[in-house]
Amino acid sequence: MPSKIHPKGPQQLENVVIEDRFCNKSVTTLTVWKTSLVFNCNGFNVFDSTGNLAFRVDNYDSGYKNEVVLMDATGNSLLTMRRKRLSMYSEWHAFLKDKSDGQKPLFIVRRSFLLPTKTLAQIYVGSVSEKKHPDYQIEGSFANRSCTVYNSSRNIVAEMKRKQVSSEITLGGDVFSMIVQPGYDQTFVMGLVVILDQIGSNERHMNTNLHSRTLSLDLPRHLPWRSLSLGT
Repeated sequence: MPSKIHPKGPQQLENVVIEDRFCNKSVTTLTVWKTSLVFNCNGFNVFDSTGNLAFRVDNYDSGYKNEVVLMDATGNSLLTMRRKRLSMYSEWHAFLKDKSDGQKPLFIVRRSFLLPTKTLAQIYVGSVSEKKHPDYQIEGSFANRSCTVYNSSRNIVAEMKRKQVSSEITLGGDVFSMIVQPGYDQTFVMGLVVILDQIGSNERHMNTNLHSRTLSLDLPRHLPWRSLSLGT
């Protein structure tokens, strides 16, 4: 079934629905495992509440990439997510399935490095230029597996939490839960998770390069030394 955006009336919000089969009438808890079914890949396996595989990402190796594909359990492409280059933001565009020529993005995820804020990212459905405010935003800490997706009315869309197997045991960051509210497409939510993971990988890559550079400072000639090298 093709993706669509459901208008909910003049006083309500638009809701991204990529696959009706991933929209439930009740709260859905997904278990996300940051690993891959394919050898030597660094992806995701996502299981539904009955333990069946629902989504997977296994088409990229370690590190950050410019394109990532979210698939269903049988390997059919659901979303293709591409990083926009030469932007003042960390910006990703999500397209339906394998993205055909001329296809416009279903939604756009932006993270600004300029303004320190509790907001991790802002999500725009369709075009960004025509909107003054985002349709959704994500707050919290993705690194700590504790963040929340809100719509523009501040209603919770989905929550990320560390996976608990008992009251005393909480699993590490490679296994976590995504709790999706009724009526929201789990494909859309998992697309946000994959993009946040790629943004985090990109930031770690940038920080590593920054710390590895050597900074040379020129000093006045009358000093016993001419330059000082700082860095690692």
